[in-house]
Amino acid sequence: MSLFLFRYTRFFKRITSPPSPGKALPFWYAIDNKMLQEGEVCVVKTLIMAGGIGERLWPVSVRKRPKQFQKFGSKKTMIEETIERMEKLTDEIIIITTREQFPLMQYYLPLFPSDNVIFEPMRRNTAPAIALGSSRFAAEDIMVIVPADHVIRDEESFLRTLRKAIEYAESNESLVTIGITPTCPYTGYGYIERGNVVSGDEEVYSVKKFHEKPDYETAQRYFQSGKFLWNSGMFVWRKKVFDSELSTNFPDLFSAISEIEERPEDIENIYEKLPKISIDYGLMERSTRVATVPANFYWNDIGSWDAVYDLLLKDKNGNAVEGEFSLRDVKNCLLINHTQKKLAVSKIENYIVVASSEGTLVCRRGESQEIKEIIV
Repeated sequence: MSLFLFRYTRFFKRITSPPSPGKALPFWYAIDNKMLQEGEVCVVKTLIMAGGIGERLWPVSVRKRPKQFQKFGSKKTMIEETIERMEKLTDEIIIITTREQFPLMQYYLPLFPSDNVIFEPMRRNTAPAIALGSSRFAAEDIMVIVPADHVIRDEESFLRTLRKAIEYAESNESLVTIGITPTCPYTGYGYIERGNVVSGDEEVYSVKKFHEKPDYETAQRYFQSGKFLWNSGMFVWRKKVFDSELSTNFPDLFSAISEIEERPEDIENIYEKLPKISIDYGLMERSTRVATVPANFYWNDIGSWDAVYDLLLKDKNGNAVEGEFSLRDVKNCLLINHTQKKLAVSKIENYIVVASSEGTLVCRRGESQEIKEIIV
């Protein structure tokens, strides 16, 4: 069976084939059969957001090959790894991207069905992108939204966490987000402040507040409190709950998507009038029906070169090195060379040096979040 034929057969096979005798019933068996008894069909689908550029990873991530089509510490691109993870969890995968990135998709994902690709007319951040993508889901569908450009390790823990979120979203009128348990007081992520337990197994919490990327002192306070989670940008909800919350909290966006569904030929004119706004600002921070499932798997959004340094293996001098270098007295540096020439580096510590055919970046570690301010 080809890699993506699962989307046609998996749902119907699993609801008509009960688990082997003596084995525990998986959560989806109870959900699917309950829905069948009630005359409804609940399908779990993934929406992968794959239209970004990853400007903070210049000069490797650029428009003609953004970071989701790059490899960081792996033999596969991040979008390939994302699809492989999600096909183990959901019935169908839909990708939302841009037309300019479609040739890259065809090259790296030759088996992915083009009918399951949605094109954003222009980039408008995650709120409009998710809302547009939701038009391919039925009211009772469970939507699982994930970015295409995150690195995740400990796949079993990841799948358990997402299954818990799916189970909760199926039986509750909630927008569920995945919160990563912090391993350090990191300043490069937004934070979720969790509230009270809302599930009987004490694995799901209400969300008290979303917080912007903090300074170091604030991040230390968040870390020490034990009540804050990193905002992963992964979400789970029923389509009809999303529609209800979007119409209540962001009616202009809900109306625009409804217009597009009615007049698809006018999508560009309608979409270009939408604001550039994230799903956090546009919906999650406004809704009163938000829950979070804390997660403990390794997660890295590769949002900066500092994040890449954290991801890669280091040599005995603390250097993460990819490509050809000649080094002398170099310590605790990220060194990436995607050119055909050797680079010589001497007597530096805690620096980032990245070279590609697009240009060269040199900055101190800890400052790579500011790269967007210096590239043109």
